[in-house]
Amino acid sequence: MNKIFKEKNVNESKILAEDVFRKLEAMKRERKIYEPMWNKAAEMCAISSGLFYKDENGKCKQTIFDTTARNALSCFAASMKSIIVPTTSRWHRLKATNPKFDDNPNVKKYLEYATDLLFRTRYAAKSNFAGESDLLFNQLGIYGHGLWMVDDDIGNGIVYRCIPVNEAYIKRNDKGHLETVMREYEISAKEAYLKFGEKVSFEIKKAVKEAPEKIFKFVHAVWEKNGYDVRKKDKAGMKYVSVHLDVASKKIIQEGGYRCCPYMAPRFLGIAGSSYGDSPALQAFYDMLTANEMGKTILRTGQLQANPPILANMGLIDANKLGSAGAVIRGGLDNQGKPLAMSMQYGNNLSISVEMQREVRASIERAFLVPLFQSLTQTKQMTATEVEKRETEKSMLLAPMSERIASEWLTGNIERELDILTQYGMLDGVPDELMYDGAIAIEFESPAVHLQDASSIMGLYKTIEAAVSLAQSNPQVLDIFDMENALRKIADYHGIDSSVVRTKEDVEKLKARASMENAEAMMGVTANPLLAAMNGLR
Repeated sequence: MNKIFKEKNVNESKILAEDVFRKLEAMKRERKIYEPMWNKAAEMCAISSGLFYKDENGKCKQTIFDTTARNALSCFAASMKSIIVPTTSRWHRLKATNPKFDDNPNVKKYLEYATDLLFRTRYAAKSNFAGESDLLFNQLGIYGHGLWMVDDDIGNGIVYRCIPVNEAYIKRNDKGHLETVMREYEISAKEAYLKFGEKVSFEIKKAVKEAPEKIFKFVHAVWEKNGYDVRKKDKAGMKYVSVHLDVASKKIIQEGGYRCCPYMAPRFLGIAGSSYGDSPALQAFYDMLTANEMGKTILRTGQLQANPPILANMGLIDANKLGSAGAVIRGGLDNQGKPLAMSMQYGNNLSISVEMQREVRASIERAFLVPLFQSLTQTKQMTATEVEKRETEKSMLLAPMSERIASEWLTGNIERELDILTQYGMLDGVPDELMYDGAIAIEFESPAVHLQDASSIMGLYKTIEAAVSLAQSNPQVLDIFDMENALRKIADYHGIDSSVVRTKEDVEKLKARASMENAEAMMGVTANPLLAAMNGLR
């Protein structure tokens, strides 16, 4: 019976492995059409993509003559990170989906604790979130998409990693949601044995002893199940299937699952009918090629104008000294004193070439949104109204990208973090209100989101300012404002912690106590003259 059961498992494992490799080949064909442009775009933007390559003689040959795209990418990545996941401020918080809990002190205190825990975990020393997010925004700038992994490293906590684009194959369903991820990666025999143990193939075990640094290729496949039982604690209760395969032997060496997808695949801009995205580098692709050719041409033209060829008479004695500083050229003049050698004139107009290149460079920078990010620094003197208009314009232009990135990256990232921390037992003590009559929602507070909300807050400030000005002549105009709610809205916009903002119940208690104290004081003032009069009658 055990033999039959074992053979059945082997057959099922073999069928599953064949199915995974068949899907992987289909996903490779889909991605292959984009790879030539990705390679060339990366060559123009990234130092790791071969600024120099060796020819058949083993000599390094320079291929890049213009670094506009690379400089623009650096500005793009830094700016996008600062407005979506700034390291210096909190860019999201947890809220109850049910609005009746907005002022519930127990719910607010728990959600603020959970938010604080997320940020402390995310920016821990070994988490790598800050550094890996830099790589992700660089990938978004070059390729238009990236693959992000949130891993549970037992003993070390949550670890984040930006997966290299060449390893990642992704598939989205008809709703645009991430459905399948195939990651083809390489590790040494030693690393493979430490990761998978005795499940590795005989070839890997042999390499561990003879050549531990020998590289082997593996595939990690993750996809969503059609159905699962949440009551079960093993892989049968997991929403996502996880399979590791050895490419050489085409066998499954590890099978498991995830409650939340460990991978996120954000896009800068979507492409209709494709699982991948569009990017600033792809939008400026032909401009980058043009600027590079212009750089090569301008360099050659400048060299010819600075050090042109010398036209010399065949009878010149010291022709070999031409071009040498301070050299005495015998026979350099004819009988009439005219030189027998002169510089060759090409008639190239270098200034026009430079101006044309400047226009192409500006087009590349626009694709990478550099003028948009620098809008407030290019003009030194601006009024408050002009600054507000610039910020509003920036929020309108950045909204599609920031919303897509938040939806396809940060939402899944936070859900995965919450799932891991829950398993650690660090999010216990959920208030009964949330447990039985509510759920948790993610509210983003990044500068990109603040830019979109800034107009309403600025309008509130301006309206109150105008009302205060009018109140000097008619104090009753302030009655139209609920100043307490207005101040709460401003505090909520700026993310003020609830520990320093009193609840409505506390404010009502303070008002009641103040009224009571005033009443007691009035009674004391009234009683004193009566007491004095009574003493006088006596």
